[in-house]
Amino acid sequence: MERVDVAVIGGGQSGLAAADALARRGRAPVIQEASDRAAGSWPRYYDSLTLFSPARFSALPGMPFGGDPDRHPHRDEVVAYLSAYADRLQADIRTGHRVAAVAANGAGFTVELEGGGNLAARAVVAAAGSFGRPLRPTLPGLESFTGRVLHAADYRDPAPFVGQRVVVVGAGNSAVQIAAELARVSRTTLATRAPVKFARRHLLGRDLHFWLTRTGLDAAPLGRLLRTPPAQPVLDDGRYRAALGAGTVGPCSSAWTARRSPGPAGPWKRWTR
Repeated sequence: MERVDVAVIGGGQSGLAAADALARRGRAPVIQEASDRAAGSWPRYYDSLTLFSPARFSALPGMPFGGDPDRHPHRDEVVAYLSAYADRLQADIRTGHRVAAVAANGAGFTVELEGGGNLAARAVVAAAGSFGRPLRPTLPGLESFTGRVLHAADYRDPAPFVGQRVVVVGAGNSAVQIAAELARVSRTTLATRAPVKFARRHLLGRDLHFWLTRTGLDAAPLGRLLRTPPAQPVLDDGRYRAALGAGTVGPCSSAWTARRSPGPAGPWKRWTR
């Protein structure tokens, strides 16, 4: 059995940043990445995805994003950045290595790989994320539904949905962004338990992340103090809020109306074109 110092499970941004921190402290991280390159799940995100934070606040330790620091990088820019970061990293990166199980032993941990093979590690960092195995809830009626059902992890672009009737379930950043994109080519409904909560992207001429960093709230452990952490708001420069509020989405005149219906989980609001 091969012995390693620290096994890092996942080669996305969290795994790469963890490996960098370990290397700076004299440890020898070995990254186990299931895909064929060290960019995490970013190559498989939907085509139009852009970061909700500017480049200057999205870089990993020791390597800034190139170009305009105030722009919001596109998915492909993030993939290129992570690949370049991995190339300069002082770590053993092993792609095509999917971890099947981790078990504690007397001296550390045993890391079992799919397809055979084990590693003995003094420590393990779990940085795999959830995108590779997204939650697909079992909803009543799905077994008899004849339409197409897919998770946001399976969505790429709106082309396959032209002229169709589409329901997007959720009120987060991705749900709103995908729904607005689909509404340009299809009849789209955004179904949520409560009205979408928005946060202004800019305050007093500065990006929200500037203020979060300046005040220290970006790193504050506020979640530990709250019994029920608040839902993450949708970061918006005004486009999505205006679309839902004024009855338009994106560049097209796609009318949206709000209707409230009672349900077993409480009232929910449905925005429908």
